[in-house]
Amino acid sequence: MRILHTSDWHLGRKLCGQERFGEFKSFLDWLTGVIAGESVEALVIAGDVFDSCTPPLWAQSLYYSFLTGLSASPCRSVTVVAGNHDSAALLDAPKELLRRLNVYVVGEPQAPENEVFELPGEDGAGAVCCAVPFLRSRDLCGAMPGENAAAVSAAELEGFRAHYAAAAAAAEKVRGSRDIPLIATGHCFVVGGKVNGDDGVRDLSVGSIEAVPLSVFPENIDYLALGHLHMHQTCGGTETRRYSGAPLCAGFGEAGQKKQVLIVDFHGRRASVRPVEVPEFQKIVRLQGTFAELSAGIARLAAEGRPVWVEADCTERGSTGLNEAVRELAPDRSPVKILRVKVPGMTAAEAFSESGVLSEDWSPREVFRLYLQEHNISGEKADGLMSAYLEALDAVRREGTE
Repeated sequence: MRILHTSDWHLGRKLCGQERFGEFKSFLDWLTGVIAGESVEALVIAGDVFDSCTPPLWAQSLYYSFLTGLSASPCRSVTVVAGNHDSAALLDAPKELLRRLNVYVVGEPQAPENEVFELPGEDGAGAVCCAVPFLRSRDLCGAMPGENAAAVSAAELEGFRAHYAAAAAAAEKVRGSRDIPLIATGHCFVVGGKVNGDDGVRDLSVGSIEAVPLSVFPENIDYLALGHLHMHQTCGGTETRRYSGAPLCAGFGEAGQKKQVLIVDFHGRRASVRPVEVPEFQKIVRLQGTFAELSAGIARLAAEGRPVWVEADCTERGSTGLNEAVRELAPDRSPVKILRVKVPGMTAAEAFSESGVLSEDWSPREVFRLYLQEHNISGEKADGLMSAYLEALDAVRREGTE
């Protein structure tokens, strides 16, 4: 059995206001080719298919076109779970129709036994999959009014452990005595996971749990396909517990980062993993230095003739208008497009937009964090305000989807 593990596509995401339709389409076309060329039998997408709960129509069109296009490939099944960015209801809406294409979708968490699917192989079932989506606090322990934060976190962690234990037990019953692998998905932050600043990862926690220990996942899982963190990595040095990482750069913090999808071959229940590097469909570069150094760096990039998006961080203090002077280093006809300028003394908001208005690709959490910085609020007070804000935001989102 051969599967391909990927996650965190974030279809519809912009970078500093720039539309990325061509970049996403190129990736999905490339992925279709890899699935065909590598004779992949099952595709597993571990959450964050879309970048927001209300993705643009073109992003939805790309997603459905990709899924229907796989019918001509050797891929026998696709498993899709919701991430924290996704609208679970939006993913779930066509799931009965998609099931006819052997696409198994779990948006809203289900009773664990209803998250278990047999993935078809060459001769009958090739694997059993626990398709567990992103689990929110309400999914783990419900409301706990009057309880302190430590008690809530403990209840959430126990709910997380119990959900996976029940799903894995249900999958074990389905597997029976057959020598086929048990695959599970997860969209969460595992203890020890690595992230970069400004990498597009938002709301890392699961409820009030900052990170879940690897030990909460049952040992009978033969391969754990994780999503949520954008850097590809193993968990605890274990080859069969892995983040595939995001296939495209979601923020300038990921500039220069090699992206990949994972090919997993099973021999019985034993998994061997092989990364496949994703091509760079849009060159993204971070430049830092004096005005003269930025000028030289931008000139070098322009001479390459390849379209490139740049964050320019000027380290020298200058007179009013330095921001505009840096932007003028890349005229309209240049292949270099400067999307973000940072200069000393600018406000946090100005650092991310030419007009001083935050770009629409910033999340509410990021906007609130900048607000706290602008008002010199830090430490425990900032943590408390952020926690209260995220709780209120989650309540508003729940009301909008129920």
